[in-house]
Amino acid sequence: MAALFNDLHDVAQVLCEHIVEETGIADVQAGNPRLVGSTTEAAARLTLLYTTPQPTHRNDPPERQPDGTHRAPPLALFCFYLVTTSGADGDDPIAAHHALGRIMTLYQDIPMLRLPLSDNAGSPVGAFTELGEGRLGVTQVPMMLDQIDKIWTSMDVQLQPWALFEVAPVQLRSQIPDTPPAPLVRPGGIGLDVRAGDRPVIVRITPAPVRPQGRIRIDASATPDTVAVGGFVVPATPILALDHGGLEDLVPGTYALTIRRQGLSSRSATLWIAEAGAPAIDAIDAHSRTADLQLAGANLSQTQAAMLWPDAGVNAPSDVHELPVTAVTGTSLRVTGLGALEPGTYRLAVRIGAHVFTPYVVLELTA
Repeated sequence: MAALFNDLHDVAQVLCEHIVEETGIADVQAGNPRLVGSTTEAAARLTLLYTTPQPTHRNDPPERQPDGTHRAPPLALFCFYLVTTSGADGDDPIAAHHALGRIMTLYQDIPMLRLPLSDNAGSPVGAFTELGEGRLGVTQVPMMLDQIDKIWTSMDVQLQPWALFEVAPVQLRSQIPDTPPAPLVRPGGIGLDVRAGDRPVIVRITPAPVRPQGRIRIDASATPDTVAVGGFVVPATPILALDHGGLEDLVPGTYALTIRRQGLSSRSATLWIAEAGAPAIDAIDAHSRTADLQLAGANLSQTQAAMLWPDAGVNAPSDVHELPVTAVTGTSLRVTGLGALEPGTYRLAVRIGAHVFTPYVVLELTA
């Protein structure tokens, strides 16, 4: 990912702050080179020598934002900074040489910066401003004699300790306002003789793993027509049972699974079938919170409780609910106490003994 900035000066500011914090050189600024003997203390100047566009990004399309608007692509650049150092005692530029060596070593050791620097773990409070997003590479450029002559004949100062760094990829946000989202089209509003659609996408398969001849739920971007797995193709259902159409012969292991819709096939996802002795529960249909929940599975005789938590994620320990189970056998059990939960989508697993849990299934709990 490229480093995204609002302003080109922000790039130099990030580099200056990073050098000050990592090397201890207090006087680091963006600007023109100083005379090497202008101070006895170590100092550095970062001069933007030139920039050049990245040719592979010249025809980037507008970027679609989460709210449906479109943003003009950023300007993508390679930036080249001349780093000069000063600090001399009499005719001896010992401080300048020391500063340049520290800076070159810094970007030999840390060639990639994660921005903003203030968000990195262990960053001192107040040391960095929140500038930039993404990754920024800093690489010292090897020089030829003819290049040295071209650089320093363009300067109005004498040759001094220096190095050239390529800083990239740099992207500057476009100043063009975002365009509004495209108008919605009512389903069925456009009629075509040739039907076309989007390729279906498998979001997840639960549970993972599933017991042999158990039941799985396939969450996808659209309702599929068929499911293909292990060389067998069966009609798709919201909860797919692996006990027919050849699926009953699938042995423990992993299999490539695809879904098909209107002639388009998804990318492969993984169906994982557990070993025969592993505890597991089957995928379940939507269920009312006013009734007990009957679960089927395998190796469930030691089940102690059912655990439920929101499918969207856990924000606090109180989001995890432990519910009692009854009528426990090796292949089934009943979950009670669902009335204490709010309607919504949950993940459900059962606890076997003290520390073993089955893979979770998705439960859509209705009123």
